Amino acid sequence: MVSFTEGRMDQRWKGNRLASTKTEQRGSLRESTYLQLKDLILTGQLRPSERLSEVTLAKRFGVSRTPLREALMKLEEEGLIVGQRNFGYTVTDLDVTKFCNLLVVREALDVCAAQLACEVASEEDLDRLRDVIAQMVELKDTTNKTPSDAARNLDLGLYIHRVIVESTRNEALVRVMDQVYQQLRLALWLEVLWVDLEHTDLDEHRAIADAICARDRDAAAAAARAHVQSSLKNMSKLQRIWAHRRAPD
Repeated sequence: MVSFTEGRMDQRWKGNRLASTKTEQRGSLRESTYLQLKDLILTGQLRPSERLSEVTLAKRFGVSRTPLREALMKLEEEGLIVGQRNFGYTVTDLDVTKFCNLLVVREALDVCAAQLACEVASEEDLDRLRDVIAQMVELKDTTNKTPSDAARNLDLGLYIHRVIVESTRNEALVRVMDQVYQQLRLALWLEVLWVDLEHTDLDEHRAIADAICARDRDAAAAAARAHVQSSLKNMSKLQRIWAHRRAPD
């Protein structure tokens, strides 16, 4: 016979398990909704400046408003949509001039971070850099290229810059770079997805990492500068593709 105490404990365990399962399901539903909506934006099926109807999207994805709103908030954090009070969300428009101005600022910050890293990075920091490059090489050798590969490529590209700036031990520089990179996220996403980079990003990142590991300030600065200049050149290509995708059918 099960005692009263054992019965209560069993009920509590089942209740906790049920709550845990519901939380997992909600998280999975939110992630699925987020990924589907993101794909619609990045492939141009939802056009720049298009207003997003929560009712329509909820029906489209077969979800309630809660996971949809959570997905929308995450996409807003990434800069892919813009939320306005009493108006809702719209797809972000691509302001190439704004992004080019941000890239000019990014160039100065990246050069500064690379040079400082040459001076103060620990051996552990350098090992982290080498590890990211190894992951990039592994991804390059992937035979089946998928949208998730593109996402992984971008994540690694952003992460290596995070590793570099953290290795400077300069909190002010970390904060400023976070702000700039956040505002650049849309442009970086589209650059990875729509512009044929031919893995030049791997070569450029490797040049920066190699120079930092060699503690060569001049080489690190030159490599960081060349990397951002490459993105600036890609902006004109991105603008043409974006103009084509936003044109009415």
